Formats: sequence, structure tokens, C-alpha cells
Amino acid sequence: MATPISLDKDSLNSALKYIWTQYRTWAITARTYKNEVSRWRDIVLVLSISGAIIGTLSQQLPVWNLAEPSSWLTRGLGLLSGAALGLAAFFGKEIFSPDPEGRAVRARAAAEAFKSQAYLLATGAPPYDAITTPEELFSKPEKVKKAVENLAPVTITDAQKIEKLPTAPMSMEEYVRARVDDQVDYYRKAAATNAKKVATGRRLSLILGAIAVVLGILATTRASLAGWVAVIGTITAAIAARQYAGRYQFLIVSYQAVAEKLEGLKARWEIERKLQSGADHQFILACEEAISAENSAWMAEWTKSPKER
Repeated sequence: MATPISLDKDSLNSALKYIWTQYRTWAITARTYKNEVSRWRDIVLVLSISGAIIGTLSQQLPVWNLAEPSSWLTRGLGLLSGAALGLAAFFGKEIFSPDPEGRAVRARAAAEAFKSQAYLLATGAPPYDAITTPEELFSKPEKVKKAVENLAPVTITDAQKIEKLPTAPMSMEEYVRARVDDQVDYYRKAAATNAKKVATGRRLSLILGAIAVVLGILATTRASLAGWVAVIGTITAAIAARQYAGRYQFLIVSYQAVAEKLEGLKARWEIERKLQSGADHQFILACEEAISAENSAWMAEWTKSPKER
């Protein structure tokens, strides 16, 4: 049976730096991919709303005696509306295809996997408590790297590579502060941010719904207003689609659940470490498993086809 190798501090931190650099590279890559998708979704939203408004306006100008039906202004607004809606449909098809979002999901999954391996190595938790060869030391990270070998990572600076780099060996107090407490804080803030987005969407829907009701009532005496009721409906649907694409409600529940899970594990560990040996490694593995389970859950959500959601 092979004897576990013993790494000196410099060698350990060298391996840790390599894994952490991979984490930082793919985390920034995932953020870049995600921001690109979000930016184009916002563009689609603006084009959809603009197209609906401009199209209705082109129809209403002759009714309001502001332009002739055949005037350049009326025709120009009609063409502009058609172009906006056409571009919205085209970009929407591209954005909502699996590829752009899939790249972001895969990059984020790789980043989280590298981050988990970095903390397991830093704390000397399994499997890094019994490695016997250098190959075993890099076995897990190389498997993660292979899973995204067909993705192009972004180039990051040397400062970005070592941002918040942990050092080894890492004490339990450092692990709890840098990993567990930091993740709980992230999940709580992220849940609150997504809750605000959901609340904003609901307020906009209520306001637009009220406007639609008023316009609908007025349209019984002024038929020209009926077209604007349809515009309000289009705007409401576009906002709802943007909210749905963000999966904000799913993220709220997911983030809150894992934050509570980590807090519960921490409370239990603080007691168990006084009563039994091995509690530290069990706690680390349980925390990493909880974080990994959350990552797997949103990966599954993000990769569902529209029919499955």
C-alpha cells in the first residue's frame, strides 16, 4: 500500500495557488458570459417594448390628425417598429437558445468545483489527507478542467488570480470565516437582491395592469385608445418574460435554503468538535456537499428546456 506523501508548506501553497487561479479564471469567465446574456436580454426587452409603442403610435398619428396615413412619418414609424420587433425576435431566439446560457452555467460549475477543491486542500480534508502521489494531488482539479476544455476562458490579471487566495495549512477558524460565513453572507445578500427584483416586477405589473384597466374603460368611448391597451399587455408580457428568464424566485428559495443549511451545520459542528474526533473533517465535507448540492440544483434549473420548467 502506498504511503501518503507529505508536502512542505511551499509545495502545498504552490498547488493551492494553481487550483485557486483556475477558480478565479472560471469565476470571472462565468460572470462575463452571464453579463453578456443579461445585457442581450435587456436589449430584447427594450426592443420589444419600443417596437410595440412605435407601431401603435404610427397607427394613431392619422387618428389624431397629426400625420397622413401615407406620410413619411407614419411610414417611417411603421418601418422602425417592424425593425425593432424583428430584431427582438432574432436576438431573443439566439439568447434563449441553450448555448449562451449553457456556457455560463458550465463555467460557473467549474469555478465552484475548483473553489471547493481549493478549500479541501487548504484544510487537509479528504481526499487530500491521504494522497500518495503528485498525480493524485492534481487528479480532481484536472478532471474539472477537462470538463470545460472546449470553453474559452477570459484572460485575467495576476492580481485577479490571487484575490482572496487562502493559505495552507488553514485552521478551522479560518475556514469557517473565509468559506462558511462568507458563503452564508453571499447567499443572504443574493436572496435579498433577487427578492427586490421580484418585488419590482410585481409593482410594475400592478401599475401596468391598473393603467390597462383605465385605458380599457376609456376605450369604450374613445376607440383609438384600444390599441394602447394591447401595448400595455405587450409591455407586461415582456417584463414577465424577463423576470422568468432570471429565475429570481427559484434563486431566492435556493439561496435561503443553503444559507440555513450552512448555519445549521456550523452550529452542530461547534458542539460535536468538543465531543468527538474527526468532527472537523466531517464538518468541512458536509459544508462543501451543501454548497455543491446548491450548485447542482441551479445547474439543473438553468439547463431545463422551456417545456420542463
